[in-house]
Amino acid sequence: MILSKLSTEEAIKTSVLSSRWMDVWKWRSHLVLDMKKVLETTPEHVHPVYVKLARLMTKTIENHRGHLESCTIHHYVSQCKDDTLQNWIHTATRLKHTKDLTLTTHIPGYIRWYNYKEASLLSLLPDTFSHHSLNSLSLFGYTLVGAHPFTNCKNLKTLKLINKVISQASILTKVLEACSSLEVIVLNVEFPTRSGVLKIENNNLKFLQVTFPYKFDRIEVYASCLDVLDIRYIKDMRDNFILAAPNIRVYRNSWDRHGIHNPHLFYNISSYLTQEEKNIWHELMLSDFHDMKRYGSLSVSVDITDPKEVEMLKEVLLMWATNKMKKLEILFKNKKAPREDGICSTNNKAHKNLLEDAKKFPTAAFRVYNVRLYNFDGLNEEEFAFASRLVMQKTVVRKIMIETSSFSAAKKLKVEAAVAKLMELPKGYKRLRIECF
Repeated sequence: MILSKLSTEEAIKTSVLSSRWMDVWKWRSHLVLDMKKVLETTPEHVHPVYVKLARLMTKTIENHRGHLESCTIHHYVSQCKDDTLQNWIHTATRLKHTKDLTLTTHIPGYIRWYNYKEASLLSLLPDTFSHHSLNSLSLFGYTLVGAHPFTNCKNLKTLKLINKVISQASILTKVLEACSSLEVIVLNVEFPTRSGVLKIENNNLKFLQVTFPYKFDRIEVYASCLDVLDIRYIKDMRDNFILAAPNIRVYRNSWDRHGIHNPHLFYNISSYLTQEEKNIWHELMLSDFHDMKRYGSLSVSVDITDPKEVEMLKEVLLMWATNKMKKLEILFKNKKAPREDGICSTNNKAHKNLLEDAKKFPTAAFRVYNVRLYNFDGLNEEEFAFASRLVMQKTVVRKIMIETSSFSAAKKLKVEAAVAKLMELPKGYKRLRIECF
């Protein structure tokens, strides 16, 4: 337990304390081997030092006993050119049964930037990542020229390809096809040129995060179970982004004519999510939060009558507590039967309770400039109460837009009557506008 709180280097150093401590570190369930950290104070042109340190890292992995929950390896590109990286992966997966493997390559300063793609080529054997114990793989900084290391990778549940160069979209398509059991995909990928059609087809996929700074001819996503689509950046894809995911509703007003430049999150909140799934997804959504200046927008589908989903919505909104969100779109779903006594009354005890609740949700620190409400039902008490909170507390700065154009004439009148009631409430911001569209 003591060693689990230490870095790998510090844990190994405890082996000199006594013979009793000599082998204790070898039973740790997590290893982090960082060549860059060790070489920070050495000169740049020290290839023999790289070789010696790589051998020590190999020895460390081999000396470990038992199985590994996670293994993280930071290395230099020289280990991509021989069998070192291949041997590390083989030992970590086949011998140590690592569940979560993270590999990061670093480029020494003496390699000029235009040699980066050639220097970091990921040349590995077929089936490299196919061991049954491995369920999460993260690759940072490599250049991928083929999909063969990913053949037969039905074992993977999570795949992260970050700061990665791939020559053609078809290669990435083949990688994702080979990893047919993926539930979480994180892509921050660079393509040298406009590189064709990227196709993501996976009925197990639940979370997809993408950053594509260069153009595609088309992106197609077919994912029947997708609940979270986190778009950090997509260029020029307003009309060439095809999404077939029944749990996600993408409103085209989220895109400008040049694509999505500010992060936009599409989130179908579901009370069926496990706590583990929630933790993983929220961690991924918060990754690079501060570096990205997350002045983005959110589209969320939520059953506002389900207390568990409401609590999850609050958790998601709290992610923006220190940043003003540009736009919030809410699609109300799965509502209970409407009340028979007409539009929610705001002239009785319920009105007093509403004023009190308005101070509590979502949070005094949360701010959004514009809100759009879809499928809003003026007869639904919970939805009306939620909209009232947005109006009364200082949550929405500029405008609340409520969709009525898709309703029948009779329902449109009822919803517009509910909107009129919202307009009568005291506003958190005096200049706040409430309109139908």
